[in-house]
Amino acid sequence: MKNLNLKNETGRSMIEMLGVLAIIGVLSVGGIAGYSKAMMKYRINKTIEQISLIAANVQAFFGSQKNYDGIECSCNLGSSGTLNDCNGSGCSIIKKAKLVPDEMLTSKQGGVTINNEFGGVGDIGTLSGTDNKVFYQRYDHLPQEACIELATQDWSSITGAGFYYVAVTTDADLVIGLYDGPKVGLGTTDNSTYITAGPNSPITEISLEQATKICADGNNNYFAIGFKK
Repeated sequence: MKNLNLKNETGRSMIEMLGVLAIIGVLSVGGIAGYSKAMMKYRINKTIEQISLIAANVQAFFGSQKNYDGIECSCNLGSSGTLNDCNGSGCSIIKKAKLVPDEMLTSKQGGVTINNEFGGVGDIGTLSGTDNKVFYQRYDHLPQEACIELATQDWSSITGAGFYYVAVTTDADLVIGLYDGPKVGLGTTDNSTYITAGPNSPITEISLEQATKICADGNNNYFAIGFKK
């Protein structure tokens, strides 16, 4: 009789243990998902802060000039996904004048690389056809959620005076190559979709629906924001 009771107690303990393990597993999965979501939100907010700070720094640095001539600093990812050195006359200015937060810069023997929070790079330059009176910041290889969030921010309120346009696309060149005003359309080279919007255009802001449609490429989305003298 005692042996029978012992077997029953042992059986119940095993079932209970399996139940506990199952609960731990569920909590672990939930915890990982929650952590990933929190980190994504942190990186998005950090990027918004960085964009605002860079805009303020560049505008102040070039405040006495009629344009942003000399700010160009172009970066790119190598074919293997490694960060290459940036090139352009503005790279040394950006570093020496601390126009970009130190946390975004990686110094190399050959120069400097501007990194974004999502493992991609950041460019700074001027739009052709604007007499260098519009400078942009471009952020490459963004995940979909970050692309959507950045596209739909109220940048006029966040950055203040000088805000000119925002753009999102899956084409690195299109996001900074639209000189004839904010619009929606297809790329001329590979039919990539894009949208730009600005305060002085019929398209004053990018809607959530538009951003969701265009920011559809997992981790290969591009975002740009421009400021005008």
